[in-house]
Amino acid sequence: MRKTLTTTGAALSLALVLAGCSGPGVDSVELEGDPAEGTAPSVTFETPMNVEEAGAKVLREGGGEELGEGDTILLQAALFKGSDGSSIGETYSQGAGQVLRVEEGLKESIPEMYDALVDAREGAIIAYSSPQTAGAAGDESTSVEVYEVVKKIPAGVEGEMEDTPKGLPEVTENEEGVPQIAKPEGKAPGKLVSEYLIEGDGEEVAEGDTVVANYVGVAWSDGKTFDSSYENGTPAAFALDNVIEGWQKGLVGKKTGSRVVLSVPVDQAYGTKKELGEDSTYPAGSLLFVVDVLAAVDTPEPPAAEPTGEPSAAPSGEAGGSGE
Repeated sequence: MRKTLTTTGAALSLALVLAGCSGPGVDSVELEGDPAEGTAPSVTFETPMNVEEAGAKVLREGGGEELGEGDTILLQAALFKGSDGSSIGETYSQGAGQVLRVEEGLKESIPEMYDALVDAREGAIIAYSSPQTAGAAGDESTSVEVYEVVKKIPAGVEGEMEDTPKGLPEVTENEEGVPQIAKPEGKAPGKLVSEYLIEGDGEEVAEGDTVVANYVGVAWSDGKTFDSSYENGTPAAFALDNVIEGWQKGLVGKKTGSRVVLSVPVDQAYGTKKELGEDSTYPAGSLLFVVDVLAAVDTPEPPAAEPTGEPSAAPSGEAGGSGE
């Protein structure tokens, strides 16, 4: 199976959709040491945690850029069982993390988290708990959610677009700055094309990075949009190791703050119609993307597997997961 473009389904299902009002129940949560970069924090708190009102507590002040209303941020999270403080799960080992906008919807649904975030900086670690973050059936405790603000994400890229490279459909933008791709004509390039439309001045994307980007993707065959983060309403965060080969190779070395056009041949995309099958939801054939590279950060390393004392076995399933 080929890797998908984004890591939907990989992110832990978190509770940033809950409502409540401030309360003291989360005050007992303390950070256990200062976690190494890219690793999930450990916390201690009085158990069983059973808050009657929602509350948030800053466990570590950040030292990076200030956050404010309307900002987009990249978060990682760890969840803990309220009954005994044991880990429920975390997003660090799953790679990319989650993108969140600090906006009115968050203010209305979770005012405690909103208030903590608008006064925070990059690197802040915030604990949250509410009556709605209940434990499993039969467990009346309320879980503790711990969020780390990894990075503040720029709103978009700036600069005048260069002419679209010869042989590719014309790329323009609408009044909102969303890229518009003309219907492709002729045959798609047989090799990967990766060119700047706007060259930023940020750091270069490295192999294996987590990239935060806005993008539009169309099929070469008919020019129809099959995926767009603009339509989804928020940028996407994805670890390069978990995306199609055309993105892995086409974005490495590109500067953050750039707009990049990618023409991805079929052997570096999802595959042919025959390979994908009739029921596939992925687009077949060669693809074209316009990608606004907003930010890039190191992807957290998954924790080392603990030895079991049993001989290792070859993994089942298909080989060549990256489509190479």
